[in-house]
Amino acid sequence: FARGLKIAAAIRADGRLPDFVKQRYSSWDSGIGAEIESGKADFARLEAYMLEKGEANANTSGRQEMLENLINQFL
Repeated sequence: FARGLKIAAAIRADGRLPDFVKQRYSSWDSGIGAEIESGKADFARLEAYMLEKGEANANTSGRQEMLENLINQFL
């Protein structure tokens, strides 16, 4: 447990993981994402949003391999 705690502390101190999470979920900080997160958007609002918007944006990579490599650097 002590080794795991030291590794977790080193990952947090490194700062790359929190920056990644902030960037990955930045769409929830404004616009429709913020409305969903705050509970202000119901299904009718989401339907209207998508009908107005048209096609959904293409998915972006979750960069799983990059995250795995980041964690493995500390193991």
